[in-house]
Amino acid sequence: MARFHTPRHAARVGWAIACLAPPWLAMVLGAAEINLRGVVAVIAITAIVVKPRQFAFPGFSWIDLVPVLIFVSAALSTTLNGKFSPSVIVGLFCQWVLPYVLARLILISDRDAIEIIPWAATVALILAVAMILESVTDINLFSKLLGHAESVQGETGHRFGLKRAEAWLSHPIYAGLFLALLSPWVFAQAYEAFCKRASRLWLLVPAIVGIGLLASLSRGPCIVFGGVIAGLVWHYVPPIRMLSIFAFVILIAVGYTMGPSLLHLAESVERPDGMQKIKVDGETYTYSGTRHRYLLFKVYEKPLAQVGWFGFGTWGSLPKHEAMLEPQLRQLFLSVDNHYLLHYLNTGIVGSVAFSLLPLGILLLFLRTRTVLSGTPEFLSVALISSLMASSVVLATVWMAEAFCFAFLLNAGFLVALLVASRRSDPPIVRTARPLRSQRFSRPRSAP
Repeated sequence: MARFHTPRHAARVGWAIACLAPPWLAMVLGAAEINLRGVVAVIAITAIVVKPRQFAFPGFSWIDLVPVLIFVSAALSTTLNGKFSPSVIVGLFCQWVLPYVLARLILISDRDAIEIIPWAATVALILAVAMILESVTDINLFSKLLGHAESVQGETGHRFGLKRAEAWLSHPIYAGLFLALLSPWVFAQAYEAFCKRASRLWLLVPAIVGIGLLASLSRGPCIVFGGVIAGLVWHYVPPIRMLSIFAFVILIAVGYTMGPSLLHLAESVERPDGMQKIKVDGETYTYSGTRHRYLLFKVYEKPLAQVGWFGFGTWGSLPKHEAMLEPQLRQLFLSVDNHYLLHYLNTGIVGSVAFSLLPLGILLLFLRTRTVLSGTPEFLSVALISSLMASSVVLATVWMAEAFCFAFLLNAGFLVALLVASRRSDPPIVRTARPLRSQRFSRPRSAP
């Protein structure tokens, strides 16, 4: 593809293949797993940089240093806790840096963003249809064909008589979040269809993606999807902003006053045998999948007090980690379903600050740069920042597995690339900065 077209076009193909590659297709290299997705991403990056005459530097932002800081803090923490090995360092680099670099190199102008939209929307459509069919037919075609064992949640975690779909992503939550993080591209392609620059059939795809998210039967992905819609509505429908702020305040008040009832409603979709009584520090608590998230802070109170600047390396990898938990709680709370908590345990204060800089820095860059964008690039940037902010909230309920961390960092890289390109575009994309209150969701006027 690089030989007969362009290296950047080849990288887009590689990016699409990486998204479609099951993350569990991997080989063990020392103490780390190197999966097919990472290998394809390396080849895609190589296809760009090995052609110096065709390579264009994408511009630089201080945010580009943040994934490197996250990687360095994780590598340093691992080393200080006696878990160093070259393969572990390679694994950390592939998780935290590789997807972001791939996105930054693929997109260097607004035109690149527009050309990527159909690719990403197609990948999302394939995943959504696969999840819908799996949920209805009770068959994971990818696992059957490739001889891969499904997750416990995917195989036995039925809700409302439907299978929790995971497609090729190895877990229903991972599949749902991966699809939710692809939804900004689907909305952007629907916007292109609304403006009569793509087939009108794309107007139906956001609904298909929404049904695909429901097929995961997980709340987190639906929250991210709703966050993307809310972000677009907030940006393009100014009159609704005050109403939404008022509704948010009401929602917080209702949640505070009706907390037990809402908790009971959330637990109603869980299996009854998952409810039990447990003791933490001599106190009795009711345990469920929903309550697991906030009980984590009580269970991990002792380790959290001893984290320090660089954390424990890889939490749970040393006998001293297990000794910090009460024996009856070790198996039940083996999964730390809160990325911020787990990242703090792994990398300490330094690593947690580095990770927090990523969504906050991108949000600040977006707020400073949004007025120079217009049309499809503007629409895409709003959808991408909304997906990143919503998923940053959802990360308080799930740990960041590589399966969807890949999509999170891709979105981060694409958005930073788009915003950087808008500042240095020559000629500018659109330099007609408009007051936010005057913006409307409408078809852009054609160029004279």
